[in-house]
Amino acid sequence: MSRGLLLAAIAAILGYETWSFFVASRYQSLCQLSYWSATQEQLRACDEMRTALPQH
Repeated sequence: MSRGLLLAAIAAILGYETWSFFVASRYQSLCQLSYWSATQEQLRACDEMRTALPQH
């Protein structure tokens, strides 16, 4: 039981780390700002700029 719980915890942590990396990378490359230290207004402005880009 504890081995399964440990594996689930490791999978959850690795999943969160992967998600965190891709989210932070997107904001850094698109708007040159850190996702973790940006304000909500800065994140919203970056999202609006992303939606204004042409879709391929």
